[in-house]
Amino acid sequence: MNEASHTADQREHPIDQKVLTLMDKRLETARGLADAAGELADARSRLEDAQRAYVDSFKQAEKAGWDKKELTTHLNFEEPGKAPRRRAAPRKAAAAPQGDTGAAPSTGDGDTADE
Repeated sequence: MNEASHTADQREHPIDQKVLTLMDKRLETARGLADAAGELADARSRLEDAQRAYVDSFKQAEKAGWDKKELTTHLNFEEPGKAPRRRAAPRKAAAAPQGDTGAAPSTGDGDTADE
């Protein structure tokens, strides 16, 4: 590239095509990510709208005479505002080294290494 104009020189460097191919792939993946982010934002917006409609419908059912227990137990509807029940993910055992107190290492003469 010419430093003054930032345009390609007449002669190409042997690596130019490889670099351009890599840049094209990165641009393509960034565009895909941007598209997915937009779709996710739209889906979140639709979910929020559906949640508001569900809350309104649940309240209307209660006003129409349905008991909360009937709706949640007998008819198996979720109570608005409560997250659905899920199984907890298995916990991994913490692999902390034994005897690690977080203190500075000793130099052997009673002083610590960072003094």
